[in-house]
Amino acid sequence: MTVINKVFKYFLIALSLSLLVFPAVFASGLYSKTKNAIDASFSKDIEKSALRDKAVDPSMDHISILFLGIDDSLSRRKNGQKETEARTDAMILATFDRSHKQIRLVSIPRDTLAYIPSVKQYDKITHAHAEGGPESSMKAVENIFNVPVDYYARVNMQAFVDIVDELGGIDFNVPFDIDEPTKLDKGRIKVKKGKQHINGDQALALVRSRHVDTDLGRGKRQMQMIEAIVKKAKDTNSISKLDDLVEIVGNNAKHNLTFDNITSLASYYTSNDVEFKQTQLKGTDYMYNGIYYYNPVFDHIYEISKLLRKDLQLPEGKKEDLLDYKIIQLKGDLIPLEKIDLDEIDKAYQQKLKEEKDKPKTNEDGTTVEAATSEATNETTNSTSTEQSTDNTTTETSTSEF
Repeated sequence: MTVINKVFKYFLIALSLSLLVFPAVFASGLYSKTKNAIDASFSKDIEKSALRDKAVDPSMDHISILFLGIDDSLSRRKNGQKETEARTDAMILATFDRSHKQIRLVSIPRDTLAYIPSVKQYDKITHAHAEGGPESSMKAVENIFNVPVDYYARVNMQAFVDIVDELGGIDFNVPFDIDEPTKLDKGRIKVKKGKQHINGDQALALVRSRHVDTDLGRGKRQMQMIEAIVKKAKDTNSISKLDDLVEIVGNNAKHNLTFDNITSLASYYTSNDVEFKQTQLKGTDYMYNGIYYYNPVFDHIYEISKLLRKDLQLPEGKKEDLLDYKIIQLKGDLIPLEKIDLDEIDKAYQQKLKEEKDKPKTNEDGTTVEAATSEATNETTNSTSTEQSTDNTTTETSTSEF
């Protein structure tokens, strides 16, 4: 069986429906059913990020939402896997900037090495949800970027396939020939390069594929899928399908956004002039004890952190505010599966700063700056004394001659 990277963006359906389709739902008389579906998938388990002084209000504030696509299916549940124990196949952090009507999407590859608070160690971020549900994933992302994650929306893979099919498929410019296994690994899905009208299974295969381009290329392709589905979801021909779309989302999603939260977001961000900005966290291939990890590039983490904090109208943070920076300074790199006490890390980092501050500075020749300064001072003093002695002798000689 071919091991492939599963869909990175099937949770994008939750985004497109909540922000773009629900207003049309109200107009088509499905208000009550929509509210029931949202209420049924609502979970009041997380109310405020620890990085916020107070709870935010999506109708007034700049907020962030973590979209999670989980590796969940009926077959897995029959084998004993609970929904809360599923790993995330897809993760994207979205910031909603009300001032600029902008939504920034930051995709985080599933193998990204990140600190997971629920197990107190660095591991693949895909494991965070399995270790502690959505809250664990949210805290792991907060630790990467030092930004509050206010809300989450989780959806499983089947929702992605069902909704694309319910929309009647989408138009997409396929960048290369696709030949991938089906989601049940029974048979193959083949799609030719070029502009095509694709169904749910084909869309899933397209965003799953990892054999042609890099992680960055795949991330870009998956982001393009968001725009294609959003465009189709806004099509007036899709309104007749809204009844079924609402039911699909309600049955496959879980979130901590209230009905009022979602409607306020939808009313503000549904105009055509909303701007989407997209990026994927950069990283390098990293093998540790025979296990593959995606080691994030710290400079890119810091760059993204500053952008996200600006989106949320938070003060620009410093490098030392980021956990990865402290770990790298202390250990040289991120170490997987090593237990870490954050309080001890803070103490060790502060001690390192103190030692560096107290450490004598050295010149290129290895001498300390203080010693060189002392020698220079002594030489200057000796030189001055000699000159003064010479001056005195000269004065005495001159007096004698007169």
